[in-house]
Amino acid sequence: MLIENKVLITDKEQLLLQKSIVENPYCLYKPYPKQLIPIILANREEKYAEDGTKKPNTVLAGAGGYGGKTFLGSMLSVQYLPTDEDYTCLVTRRNHAELVDTNSIWDNLVDWCCGEHLSEDIKCDFKQSLTPQIIAPNGNTIYFKSFDRDEKKQKFKSASYDRIVNDEASELPEAVLRFQYRSMRNTTQIPRSIINLSNPGGDSTEYLVNEFVDGPKPYIALDWRDNPHIDRAAYEGSLNELDYIDQQYQKYGNWHYRPSAGDLINLAQLTGAYIDVEDYIEREVFFCTMGLDTAGTGRDNTVAMNLIRLDNGLTVLNDMVVDGSAYPEDNIYDIAEKQILENNLYNMDFEEEPGGDSVYALRYWEEVLGDLISKYGIDV
Repeated sequence: MLIENKVLITDKEQLLLQKSIVENPYCLYKPYPKQLIPIILANREEKYAEDGTKKPNTVLAGAGGYGGKTFLGSMLSVQYLPTDEDYTCLVTRRNHAELVDTNSIWDNLVDWCCGEHLSEDIKCDFKQSLTPQIIAPNGNTIYFKSFDRDEKKQKFKSASYDRIVNDEASELPEAVLRFQYRSMRNTTQIPRSIINLSNPGGDSTEYLVNEFVDGPKPYIALDWRDNPHIDRAAYEGSLNELDYIDQQYQKYGNWHYRPSAGDLINLAQLTGAYIDVEDYIEREVFFCTMGLDTAGTGRDNTVAMNLIRLDNGLTVLNDMVVDGSAYPEDNIYDIAEKQILENNLYNMDFEEEPGGDSVYALRYWEEVLGDLISKYGIDV
């Protein structure tokens, strides 16, 4: 349900904003007017339903890019950090690298909560571990966790949070977004809340559309057109350089757009990229590389794609194989050996999956391809 630019605010809510955001020593950024709307909605008093139950406050904020979602998530995360009441917050992201990356919520809060500008009695500690944490002197804690697969929802078991901030929520698995409600429990007066910050385009876009954009839960369209702190004309010029699909998500914030055939590469572009077979076989190959995306789950496919650089400057996709079997090792070995003999394959690049599993996966493939590595010196 789209919330327009104005919401009614009570004196009590205004006082809460003043004390918990404006006067908060951990909140170095102050919200611009439209950013206040999701903050207000997240802090509304929980209401009893007709069946006598209470549901946590939930809200979706986002549309196109550069609306200040990361700063909004940072403010919401620290809102109750200095309070005397017990407060536990969780910040989520699809993978660990993005969770703790530069300009992430984590990066903001290490500066805001643990910086030298704070006196020693309120300065927070931080732990940069598998589960990063910001820990206030009063014991209140903000946890950071990544959820890249449905099975990771089990991380919510035995955990309790007053607030969950889902950064780039459309990229999180739908099963995780649904399951996290089980951990929304507290014994304080802090309103329970789940805040989804996101552009459209991820795997859970349809879920967010059904629940928020077209559904009963509040949605605030927040993007570069609302942000008063940026050069909008310059940013729009940058967005205009994106391809059609990315413009739908990043420029227009179009939650209802679904890519269709021809949106990214149309037929004219595809046929225009064809080369004559005679031109291909008569040319000398200067460089040959193979990219591999290995299966992540039982229903996934392993894909190998081979690119060659010809002596006339053309780069040609000369082979692509999709293997849906559970054991693609022999097939990949044969494909690599074929490219070595025909085109002097130089290296094989395996896609790095989120998390630490990629390190062990690479070691495994180095063992599988060990004979080719030692005999021909290819780089894996």
